[in-house]
Amino acid sequence: MGTSVNNKPLILVVDDEVDITETYALYLGFEGFEVITANNALQAIELLASRTPALIISDCMMPHMDGVELSVQVKARPSTRNTPIILMSGAPERHDLDSPSYEVFLRKPVFFDRLMPEIRRLLAGRTP
Repeated sequence: MGTSVNNKPLILVVDDEVDITETYALYLGFEGFEVITANNALQAIELLASRTPALIISDCMMPHMDGVELSVQVKARPSTRNTPIILMSGAPERHDLDSPSYEVFLRKPVFFDRLMPEIRRLLAGRTP
């Protein structure tokens, strides 16, 4: 499992809304995770060249590359193919969201009381 130098599980949060990435980073930090953020999928892919997260939380609708395509690329990389992905969207329709490249889909807004059980479930049994 991807961990930080402090042996905390590392979570990558990807969203083009900076307020969301900052809020998630703050909350997940309080929950005992190390968090890195990206404001789009291309930035996330750059981060994956040097860091291997234990889990990725990504928005679906972003400029340059959407969350589904990001998840496909994550699963294609040997270093991240087993990294669980939570995909989120506020879009009213689930277009192209039946991809096997992510583990969980959550409709925005995603509140932490809904997100944390999914994170814990996906990380359960994984060793740092």
